[in-house]
Amino acid sequence: MAQPENQPAAVPGFLEPERETLRDQLSAAWQLQTEEVQQQLERGWREHLARAIDERFVSLAARIEAETARRSTEAAEAAREAAREAAAADLRRYTERLNQTARRLEQAEDAPAWASALLDGLHFFAPQVTLFSVLTGKLRYEGHRAPAGRQFGDFGQLDLPADAAPAFANVLETLDTVIALATPGELTEPLARTMRADPEKRICLLPVTIGRSTGNRRVAAVVYAEPGGAPSDTNALELLAALAGATLDCRLNRRAPTTVKAVPAQTPALSGELVNISASVETPGAEPLEPPPPPPLADLPRVEQEWHARAQRFARVRVAEMRLYQAQAVRQGRDQARLYMALRGEMDRSRAQFKHEFLHVSSMVDYFHLEVVRTLANDDPALLGPEYPGPLA
Repeated sequence: MAQPENQPAAVPGFLEPERETLRDQLSAAWQLQTEEVQQQLERGWREHLARAIDERFVSLAARIEAETARRSTEAAEAAREAAREAAAADLRRYTERLNQTARRLEQAEDAPAWASALLDGLHFFAPQVTLFSVLTGKLRYEGHRAPAGRQFGDFGQLDLPADAAPAFANVLETLDTVIALATPGELTEPLARTMRADPEKRICLLPVTIGRSTGNRRVAAVVYAEPGGAPSDTNALELLAALAGATLDCRLNRRAPTTVKAVPAQTPALSGELVNISASVETPGAEPLEPPPPPPLADLPRVEQEWHARAQRFARVRVAEMRLYQAQAVRQGRDQARLYMALRGEMDRSRAQFKHEFLHVSSMVDYFHLEVVRTLANDDPALLGPEYPGPLA
């Protein structure tokens, strides 16, 4: 019977062991190859997966870093903008208070109103302020502003020469701000006791000076400022003290000579006038005097020619500003023939500044008056009104 074609041929018996050995070797070789391939596959998968994860995390880290930087930049810009807005708001509050105080000082009709305006303005920048007048040669209490509950002694019992306290004497001598310890040695025992002063604290004494325009500067009052938990704004305090002195000087320029009214020693409240601001030397209805005509500038030294040119420009600019920014007041003043009263604050400030800056030149004339008459009053001095004090001397 024939054998099937696919049937392997019979192996002689003596070769059977070799055959089994070969099969075992082939199986082992296959197993090794399979293991190696599997190992290669597994190793490659892990490496690819690790690389993919690493790349993903690197990308995520870059995005997180970029987002963090963006948000940090936005937060920093928002913080800067908030700080700018807060600073602008603080500046507006400060300038509003300074402007309000300046207006109140300018419009004050008597010493109590003037002192109240000054103390209110100072109190915005310092927690405790006290005002003393010194024109009588005595240290006279005029008022104070302090936190609620702050106790003082009896100012009515205070009777000291203005220069008895070394710190005050220093202010009167130097006409400048003085910083001192609030000790009895600096203030005298009676004043330190009345002020209930803490000898460990520094105080600020600021002069309110008058007489700048006449060349006879002197101290009319002294501001006693005591800081609280935070330092006081000395710059703002000095500015307000200067404004207060300037308002007194403006009044002196157009009012009767300074008179002093003593304050009774037993009266602690404001009762005396630092300057008699109600007495007037104006004569309503009188025609204002005309200034002398300007000298021929070509005949003057070059330095004086430059002074005249600056004075003329000052006059033109100030009058133009009034026409531009206070047009309604200019119209009303012309219609009522009382331009001076309609623009009194601006005109008085400009007159005082012109006098201070230019009238020291011997050949100078009142260009501000000439410009006011020419431009504001349309060459009709009657439109200025009877209250107008006339050209500067």
